[in-house]
Amino acid sequence: MSEQIITDNNLNNSEIALEKKTISIGLNCKLGLVDAYLVGHKKCPVQLDPSSYEVMEKSHHFLKVCIDQRIPIYGINTHFGDQVNLLDSNLKNTDEAAYYESINARQINLIRSHSCGLGEAIPAEIVRAAMMLRAHCLSQGYSGVTHFSVEAILNVLNAGIVPKVCCYGSIGASGDLIPLSMIAAGITGQDVDVFYDNQTMRAPDALQKAGLEKFTPHYRDGLAMINGTSFMTAIASLAIYDLKRLYQQMLYAIAMSLESMMVISSGYHPLVHQLKRQAGESTVNHFLLNFWEGSHLLTDLDELRDANISEDTKRPLQDYYSLRAVSQGFGPLQENLERAITWIENEMNSINDNPIIDLEEMKIHHSANFMGYYVTDACDILKMDIAQASTWLHALLANMVHPRKSHDLPANLVDDPGHQNGFRPIQLLTAALAVQNRKLAESHQAYTLPTEGDNQDVNSLGTHAALDLRESVANLERLTAIMLLASTQALEFRGVHNASLKAQQICQKIREFSKKITDCRPMSEEINRVVELLKKEII
Repeated sequence: MSEQIITDNNLNNSEIALEKKTISIGLNCKLGLVDAYLVGHKKCPVQLDPSSYEVMEKSHHFLKVCIDQRIPIYGINTHFGDQVNLLDSNLKNTDEAAYYESINARQINLIRSHSCGLGEAIPAEIVRAAMMLRAHCLSQGYSGVTHFSVEAILNVLNAGIVPKVCCYGSIGASGDLIPLSMIAAGITGQDVDVFYDNQTMRAPDALQKAGLEKFTPHYRDGLAMINGTSFMTAIASLAIYDLKRLYQQMLYAIAMSLESMMVISSGYHPLVHQLKRQAGESTVNHFLLNFWEGSHLLTDLDELRDANISEDTKRPLQDYYSLRAVSQGFGPLQENLERAITWIENEMNSINDNPIIDLEEMKIHHSANFMGYYVTDACDILKMDIAQASTWLHALLANMVHPRKSHDLPANLVDDPGHQNGFRPIQLLTAALAVQNRKLAESHQAYTLPTEGDNQDVNSLGTHAALDLRESVANLERLTAIMLLASTQALEFRGVHNASLKAQQICQKIREFSKKITDCRPMSEEINRVVELLKKEII
């Protein structure tokens, strides 16, 4: 990867300075996670790179020649899915007008019929990112569509119109047919809801107010707009963008909690992790050692041995696993996150529809690039790792809160635990969040359900996996905020001046937004305040 997941950068960086630039899509353009963020959250405009016009025109021309020659092509002059055997009734007659009228009607009917999703509305940033990815796929010259279809998507996107898309409908086979149809329904001006100008209105009204005409699909435009992985990939790309940022912030919180627990440093000696021969483990260990530079709170094993011999301490010579094994435990997440970023960015730039136009060999391939298995695998693996991380954070907080394990920190992390509950109820909250993330860690591929006349007899469930990953990341962010609050309070009991420089910087920033807990008070708003600091990369 060109960009590291975790770095040794200085703290106190404000939110990433991301300019409201124009994103280019098309044949010679490569999109990354940051582009999904810019278009989704920052509402950056998107433009079609001029290099795409010629190849799209050639692809469309070749497709039209094949259609004119009455060659059966899936989804154009055949019906869809399990009914592909039903050829267009006009395929063999000589009435050209009736033939093309039938083809075009099939495209708009496909969009209308599949615009049937249910459930909560998907956030606007996901829909915007999905529109960009769909346009990017179609603009690379393998779909047989004209530039008008891509420009129709971009015009609606850049105008700020967001079609209403519901969370239920996609099974990740034939791509995201139903969610993408709900997007296409808005673009084609069907009588559906869209969000525009800070209100909900019907698509024809929004298009008129924005000065746009509804798009009328021809040839295979309808199928091309809905037959791909753009929706699930948009969800995954935004979730993994957040996780990539959050991963380092979570390690900050872990490093601070270990410091506050006066962890025995021997377990983090570089040789230990070199001998394990796992790259992610060594990367995490290096990060922790760098974070702890200047700390006076870590425990030296030799000094602890001497203290045990002289009976000056009753502290064991080994820490609990949650304190001793962070490098080994979080190394896999480090490596799986890198792998997931590669897979999702590849999917963002992929040709993921069907059929595929092969101009080099002058053929049309009926294939299955709309399958979302890479998205599902990336999300399922990360959900599992996040579940373990969530359990781990809960264990660390338990060490800090309970006198039996905390190495002389006060119970509940407050001065007066006999009257003040401090972080004891917040540990209950961490348990609730951790349990939910463990539930979300279930593999979605294990739930595949044959459907659509058993044509889609295997399916990826990529959208389900991506939505659950999104929720998992949000819960991990809440847990990280809690751990930063708890670690700050614990380090204050140890003496913040004894902590590492980086821990001191974070403690100072936390205290600007949340004062020390001395008396019982509601903490929800303060936890959410720290979550916002994480999102803005102030920590």
